[in-house]
Amino acid sequence: MIILALVILNIPLYIGLGWVMFHDWSGFREALKYWLTPDIISLFRGKALEDAWQELKLLIFFVVCALCVLGENQLVHRLFLQE
Repeated sequence: MIILALVILNIPLYIGLGWVMFHDWSGFREALKYWLTPDIISLFRGKALEDAWQELKLLIFFVVCALCVLGENQLVHRLFLQE
């Protein structure tokens, strides 16, 4: 229940991180497009490096967002839910 609340409360943080990493919504959509496109198709289109870079940025974004929530969860448990 706490994790769900943290995920919802962190929406402004996700938007800020997304702006820093992707600069706008079109950059985020482009990264999603490359993530959903099979690598072999990107290779044939000559966009293999762009595909790899966009997928890496998206992975880093998701990992950082998840680590923020997990770190905040640990902090909440340490500060408020000690027994």
